[in-house]
Amino acid sequence: MSYFRFIWKSNSGFTFFSMVFIALFQVMILYLVTTFDTQAMLKSVLEQMPPRLKIFLDDAFFSTLTFDGAAAFGFNHPIVLALLAIVAITIPVKHISREIESGTMELMLSQPFSRKSLVWKLWLSACVILGMIILVASLSSILAVQIFHQLHVDVLIKIIYISLNIFLLFILVMTYTLFAAVSTKGGGFSGSLSAMITLILYLLFFVGKLWDPMEVTLHFNIFNYYQPQNIMLGNGSIFRDTGILTGLTIILLVLSWHRFDRRDIP
Repeated sequence: MSYFRFIWKSNSGFTFFSMVFIALFQVMILYLVTTFDTQAMLKSVLEQMPPRLKIFLDDAFFSTLTFDGAAAFGFNHPIVLALLAIVAITIPVKHISREIESGTMELMLSQPFSRKSLVWKLWLSACVILGMIILVASLSSILAVQIFHQLHVDVLIKIIYISLNIFLLFILVMTYTLFAAVSTKGGGFSGSLSAMITLILYLLFFVGKLWDPMEVTLHFNIFNYYQPQNIMLGNGSIFRDTGILTGLTIILLVLSWHRFDRRDIP
């Protein structure tokens, strides 16, 4: 518990900022959809686009023109994803790589708990922090739906599914950052590497959606297993996506335990 308090105090500022920003962002998107006739404004634009681009934009963006689509888009906006990625990447880098670089890790490992225990507690702490941010985002989305529209049971269930989906996605991002942190030298290299991998996967997801020769890469892209619009429209494969994201996370967590337990701390 004392280690979790240490992790929380070290990251509480940006965590609170992320909670407030994402919560207000969710409300703002749903307010705008109910205030302006965006569907009529952009319908003609969509009809003039090439078929493949039209299908992609309809799934990824123009579905937000409906109220349910906007509720899903609040979880899929690049700003929201960027904030969650920063949290997921920062925690392992700060508490593994930076502490190795500063020499603090040697002092921590002199305490009466194992290296595997330290990795496990750090991973759980990061899960709790990410979970808190996503929980606040979910509650704000549910509240906004109730205020500006009408909350039905099926919409509530879909928001819960989306929340679980985005939670598992960024737990995976955090876990491969953890693996990079325990596998590389101290400093910011592991954070830069993880951020680069995440950004490349995000961009390749869009390329795979738009360009036929790259479509096969979608099967190996973690963002292909997070599509909130599909969940909201009833086209998502929540069990497949949950299984793949959870399986990759478990594998990387076990590898992180094993690697950190055997590495030398300078």
